[in-house]
Amino acid sequence: MSDLSIQQIMNSRYRTSTEADRITVALMSSLGLSTKANVARLAIGRSLALGALTVDGVDAKGLEIPAAVLFTHEDITAWVGLIVAHAKIYGNERLESMDAFRASVRKHWHRGATLLMEDWKASDGNFDKFLETLIIRRAELPDVAAASNGKKEDINTKVEKPQDNSAQLLKSLADIGVAVEIKVLTHGPRVTRYKVFLSDINQLDKLRRGLERLSLSLNLQGAQPTITHGDEAKTVNLDVPRPQSTWLSIPFLKLREWVASTPFDDEKLIVFPGVDVLGNPYSFDLAAAPHLLVGGTTGSGKSVCLHSLILSMILRLPPTMLKLALIDPKQVEFSTYQNSNYLYGGDIATDVDTARELILELVVEMEARYQTFMASGVSNIYEARKKGLILPYIVVFIEELADLVMQDKDIEGHIIRLAQKARAAGIHLVLATQRPDAKTFSGLIRSNIPARIALTVQKSTESNIILDETGAELLLGAGDMLVKAKPGGQADRVHGVRATRADIEAVLRERSARAH
Repeated sequence: MSDLSIQQIMNSRYRTSTEADRITVALMSSLGLSTKANVARLAIGRSLALGALTVDGVDAKGLEIPAAVLFTHEDITAWVGLIVAHAKIYGNERLESMDAFRASVRKHWHRGATLLMEDWKASDGNFDKFLETLIIRRAELPDVAAASNGKKEDINTKVEKPQDNSAQLLKSLADIGVAVEIKVLTHGPRVTRYKVFLSDINQLDKLRRGLERLSLSLNLQGAQPTITHGDEAKTVNLDVPRPQSTWLSIPFLKLREWVASTPFDDEKLIVFPGVDVLGNPYSFDLAAAPHLLVGGTTGSGKSVCLHSLILSMILRLPPTMLKLALIDPKQVEFSTYQNSNYLYGGDIATDVDTARELILELVVEMEARYQTFMASGVSNIYEARKKGLILPYIVVFIEELADLVMQDKDIEGHIIRLAQKARAAGIHLVLATQRPDAKTFSGLIRSNIPARIALTVQKSTESNIILDETGAELLLGAGDMLVKAKPGGQADRVHGVRATRADIEAVLRERSARAH
C-alpha cells in the first residue's frame, strides 16, 4: 500500500454518498441500530463479498464519520486488508493514496447499503428473515479475500485471443449454398456467436442439414456449430466452437459472486452449473425442477458439475436449512464432504447396503413429513415453515446410479417413489451416471426426473437417454454441457465452473466456522 499506513487510515475521516446516507439512516431505524457505523460495517462487508466495484457517479456528500468510529483499533488491520485485497483481486484502482482508499470505502458503503435495503425489502420487514439473509449473504467480514492472499485467481493468462473468422465463415456457408449477412459477432468463453441475417428464410433447413459440412470446411476437428433463433426477424445465432487454446476457464470465485448477488428466497434452491455461451451466469431452481438427471462420460466434467450444484446451495443455506444425502459407490467423489454438518444422517453411503438403508430412510422421512403437514393443516414444506416448523431441504445426490441399480434391482422402485412424491416434502434428487442406457434408466425414472444435464457422451443414443434429443455427443468436453431445466424446454448450452477440491474444502471450513 505504498504511501498508506494504518495510522494514516485511523486518523482519517470517511463519508458515503447522499443516497447511501439516506439508506443508512432508514436501516438504523428499521433494524434498531444505534449508530450509522453499525450499518456502514454491514454495508461494506456486504459489498466486499461481491465482485469488482462498477459504481460510478457516487458523490461524497453524506455525513462524515471518523475512522475510530467506523472501524476500531482491534479490527482496522483486517478491514484494510480486505478492502485492499478486494481492489487487487478485481482489478479496481490501486489503493496507494488516502484519496483512493477513502473513495473505495465510499463506493463499498454505497453499494452495500443499496443491497442491504433490497434485502430488507425482500424480507418484507421481517427481522428474523432479514437476519437469516445476512448470514447467508456473508454480510459480515468475508473470508474470501483473506483466503486468496490478495492474489487474483489467474487461470487465463496464457489464453490466445479469439479471432474474427467472419470471412472464412461466409465462404464456408457459400460452399454449402447458404447466403447470409453477418450482423454482429460475440466471443464467449469457448464459442464465438455470429448473429446472421438470412435474406431467404427457406435456406434455414439447408443450413441445418449442412452443419457437418460446415464443420469440415471450418476445420473444427469434429466439433460442430449449433443454431438458435436470433432476436430479430430472419436472424439466427450460429455458435462456432473455437480451438481449446482460446478457451476461457470460469474460476470458482465467479460462483461465489453469483451466489452473493442473487436475492435470497427460501422457497428456491438456486444452483449455478456455469455460464452460457456468451459468458453470462446460468442458474435454475432445483426446487422447481424438482429432480435432476446428470450424465456424461469419463472426463466430461460431470463430477465438477455436481460439486458446483452442491456448493451453490451450501454457500446460500446454513445446515439448518439444507441437508445432503450423498451416495457414492466410488468412495471418492463426495469424500470431501465427510464429517460436514450438512450430511443427512451424518455419513456418506459408499456401498449398496448403506445406499439402500439411506434411500429407505428418506422414504420414511418423506412420509413422516406428510403426516406432519396433515397434522398442521398444510400441504408442503413452504407452508409448514411459515407455521414455524423447522424442516431443511434434503437434496439426494447419487453418483453412478447405473452401478446402484445393477447391484440392487429393488432399489429403483424406492427411488421412483421419492421422485414421484418427495417434491412437496422438500426432498429433491440429483441422479448421475457415466453410462446412460435404456436398461438402467427405465422410462419410469426418466419420466419422473424432468430436469436434465448432459455433458459429453460417446453416442447420440446416450444423448437421447439423458436429454430426449441428440447433441451431447458433439460437446467439447471439460465441462461443456446441455441443460434442460424445464421439461419440454430448449436445451441451453452451458460451460461449467472450475471448482477444485481446495475450493470445496475452503467453503466447508467457512460454513463450519459460521456454525460455531
